[in-house]
Parts: sequence; C-alpha cells; structure tokens
Amino acid sequence: MTTAEPKSRKVAHTAIPRLENDPDVEVRQSSVGLIRADTVTVKQAALGVVLARGEVSVSQGGGRAFLAGGDLRIQQGGGGLFLAAGDAEIHQGGVGTLVSLGGASFQQGGAVLAVARDVEAGSGATIGVAISPRITFAPGARVLAGTREVVVGGVVAGAVVSLVMLVGRRVLGR
Repeated sequence: MTTAEPKSRKVAHTAIPRLENDPDVEVRQSSVGLIRADTVTVKQAALGVVLARGEVSVSQGGGRAFLAGGDLRIQQGGGGLFLAAGDAEIHQGGVGTLVSLGGASFQQGGAVLAVARDVEAGSGATIGVAISPRITFAPGARVLAGTREVVVGGVVAGAVVSLVMLVGRRVLGR
C-alpha cells in the first residue's frame, strides 16, 4: 500500500484564521491568523503568527511574529518579532526584535533590537541595539548601541538602582 505524499498548499486572495499541518505553504495577497508548516513563502500578505520547521520567506508582507526552524528572509516587509534557528536577512524591511542563532544581515532595513552570532548592517541599515560578538558596518549604516554599550548601560543602571535603594533605606530608617 502506498501513501500519497502531502502536497504544498497555496492560498490566494482570501482571509482565513489558520493553516496547520501542511508541509509547504505559499500565501499570496491574503490574510492568515496562524500558519504552522514546514516551509512558508509569503507574497503580499498579512499574517498573525508563523511557525515553521524550516525556512520562511516574506516578500512585500508582514506579520506579528515569525518563528523559523531554518533561515528567515524578508524582502520589503516586516514584523514585530523574528526568531530564526538559521540566518536572518532583511532587505528593505524592518522588525522590532530579531533573534537569530546564525547571522543577521540588514540592507536598507532595520531593527530596534538585533541579537545574533554576527550582525551585518549594510548600506542604509539602522539598528537600535545590536547584541553580537561581531558587528560589521557598511558606509551609511547606523547602529545606535552595540554589545559594549549595552553592558556598560546595564552596569550603570544596576549601580544607580543599588544607590537609590541604599539611600532610600537610610532615609526611611529601615
């Protein structure tokens, strides 16, 4: 007895609450609340949450949260939270928080917070805080705070809070 291998699922011009248990999903010009699949390709669509075992590719679309078990590629799109087990690449797009176990590359895009093994800020990229052992900048790229600044800021904030607590205890007599 042979079993049929599951085929990819394509969704276009519709709004649906969820797509689950599909090996490959391609969404075009649609709105989907939740996608759970092996690989996900998005073109001109709005999404809520994407959970993929493999790669996620977004072109001219966005969503609230993307979790990719492989690489994550964004072209002219964005979202709130991107988590990738592989590399993450954003070209002409943006994200609130990006965490990648591999590298993170930004070309004419940006992030509020980028955490990755390597962060590359290409031409026209802006990153608020980059936490990485290696951060590279191209001409025209901006990173407002790197790993060193974050560590120094944490130490200073800890010292200020400790000092305020100490003074507060003495003033209150506790």
